[in-house]
Amino acid sequence: MATPIYHFTHRDNFASILASDGMLCDRICQNSGLTARDIAYSSLKAKRMRTAVEVPPYRTLGDYVPFYFGVKSPMLFTYKNGRVTGSPENQDELIYLAATAEAIAGAGIAFAFTDGHPVREPKAFFNDLACLCKVDLPLMTQRDWYDCDEDPDRMRRRQAEFLVYQRFTWEHVQAIGVRTEAMATWVGEAIRDMPYKPPCLIRPSWYYPG
Repeated sequence: MATPIYHFTHRDNFASILASDGMLCDRICQNSGLTARDIAYSSLKAKRMRTAVEVPPYRTLGDYVPFYFGVKSPMLFTYKNGRVTGSPENQDELIYLAATAEAIAGAGIAFAFTDGHPVREPKAFFNDLACLCKVDLPLMTQRDWYDCDEDPDRMRRRQAEFLVYQRFTWEHVQAIGVRTEAMATWVGEAIRDMPYKPPCLIRPSWYYPG
C-alpha cells in the first residue's frame, strides 16, 4: 500500500506555490522571499537550517520540503492554539497538500525521512523506502500522540518527517485537503487556470476541533 505524506500551509502562501509550480525548500524560499506567511517557530526554522541530514543527498533540513506521515500533527495543534503566533489561529485558512512516498521515490526525486522529530535526539535518517518499517506508521492514524507513562517517546515518533530535496513539484500533489466548503471553492478558483488540477477534498477530520 502507498504511504501517504502531508504538508500543510497557509492559504496566503498558495499563490506563490502555484507560481513556482510547487513547493521550494526553506533555504530557497528565504533567499528569494517567496514565503508570504510563516506558520512555524522562527527559532525551530533556524535550527532546521543548521541540522544535518545524515544520508544522501545530505546538506541540512533547510534544503528539504518537509511532509508529515499523518494529519492532525502536534505542529498543527501548536499553531491552532496560538503558541506560534501568540494568538489562536483559524485552521480554516490552512491547506493540506497530499502525496505518497512511493510516488516521490518512483519519480527519481531525492528524498530522506526520519523515525521521529528531525531535530530532537534521538533521531535517525533514512533514504530507502525499505526502511519505512522504522517509522511508527500505525501511530500516525491514532487520535492520541502525546507522551504518557506507558509511552514517553510517542510525541517524538509522531513527528517523523518525509523530506523532499529542494523542490516538490505541483504535478506530484495527489490531493488537496481543506476543512470547509468555502475553502474548497477558494482553492478551485485559485487552480482554475492550472494545467493540472488535483482533486480538492473537504476533510474536516484532518483538523482539530475548534
